[in-house]
Amino acid sequence: MTPYLQGKCQPGKKMIERLKNDGADIQWLLSGHFNDFPLAPLSNALAFSRSRVDIDNLFRQVHLNVGSSGDRYKPVIDAYAFLDNAERFVDMTGSMETFLGYESNALFEKRLDFLVHPDDYELVESTLQRQRQDDDIVTFQSRFKTGEGNYIPVEWCLYIKSKPMSELKEYTMIVRRLGK
Repeated sequence: MTPYLQGKCQPGKKMIERLKNDGADIQWLLSGHFNDFPLAPLSNALAFSRSRVDIDNLFRQVHLNVGSSGDRYKPVIDAYAFLDNAERFVDMTGSMETFLGYESNALFEKRLDFLVHPDDYELVESTLQRQRQDDDIVTFQSRFKTGEGNYIPVEWCLYIKSKPMSELKEYTMIVRRLGK
């Protein structure tokens, strides 16, 4: 049990089944949240990673695991990116392009509305224009344009961070494909 308690590994299918049969809340054990927690599961990854160092560590782990074939070690998120105040992709490691099937650097400086289906972007735009007192995390389900021009359903979160001494915002995005 020590590796589980220290967070070095997650219990396998048999152990999870045993714990579930003993009445354990599996959702809480695996994520640290109860089923009625207000944040969507994808946003949990950002909720606990609000500092840039924590976010960089989270993304480093994802970058190492993106494209791995083992479902057991599959990351919670499929891709990530940073956007500037104008909603342009500015700081990317290539995970977003790999995930959506674009050539390397094809999304650099592209605006968010380039990826999000126009019908879905209306909700995104209205959400981002709301006044915020502090940093915030918002979750969406949208269709993203692939490199082939098709749209795929994704769940994605934005961590909206206020730039110090300004009214400008910066965005950290994480994405996962829906319906896997």
